[in-house]
Amino acid sequence: MFAPRHAPNLLRLKAFFARQFRQMPTAQFMAVFGAYADRLDQDILPRFAPAVLASAASGVREHDDELPLRPEEGTT
Repeated sequence: MFAPRHAPNLLRLKAFFARQFRQMPTAQFMAVFGAYADRLDQDILPRFAPAVLASAASGVREHDDELPLRPEEGTT
């Protein structure tokens, strides 16, 4: 179960998926991240109130520094 306090990190994950989608071939993205990105978009994020997501989105940036990634997992 996800609480409102999880919303910022879930949106960071969504942003990471978007960056990966832009730099990977579609078939590769779908094989690696597709199921997780779909579940996040279809099942998890819609359960949050729009106000919670809007508030959480204000703290999400377009870079990988906020995620605990290994060097080879980062986006460019």
